[in-house]
Amino acid sequence: MTEVVLEFTDPAGDPLRIEWRAEALAALSGPQPDSEPAWTLSGSLDWDELEGVRIISARLGAEKLLAIGALRPRGAGGHGDEIIAGVLGDPLEFDRLDEPLVSTEYGPDGDVRRLGLELYTGPDSMPIRVAGDVIATGSDSHGTVRRETAAFELRSGGDEGIAILDVLTPET
Repeated sequence: MTEVVLEFTDPAGDPLRIEWRAEALAALSGPQPDSEPAWTLSGSLDWDELEGVRIISARLGAEKLLAIGALRPRGAGGHGDEIIAGVLGDPLEFDRLDEPLVSTEYGPDGDVRRLGLELYTGPDSMPIRVAGDVIATGSDSHGTVRRETAAFELRSGGDEGIAILDVLTPET
């Protein structure tokens, strides 16, 4: 069983770890976001230092798997201020992305409706562009953490797939 791990240091200097099993990424299907995420989180979320955490779990075609995590520090001006990392691979091997860029578009109702990704595999590489349209949303709470979830139908070149975007914020 291949594990995918992204390790972060939050703005307060504390470790945070997001883990996926390759099998969970490969098994993603739509249209409903799963009630249990494809990832697990280790470490504590310091809401004095963080505004939110975005986690993307995706499958493109039969063999391309993608995992991205982004921490938004409190007071961040935009996506450029996020601490972000990601990997792209297949069920047996993953390579760290040099620069994953994530863009979300929201509708007038405030709900997410589109997802755009630019995935750079190296410093001088052309980006892999991925676009997605929302097909389902959901939300739940776990103690002091609220999780907003959106499922997307993805397309990139000739590949189609599915992505789940989880946004973690403090429960209000």
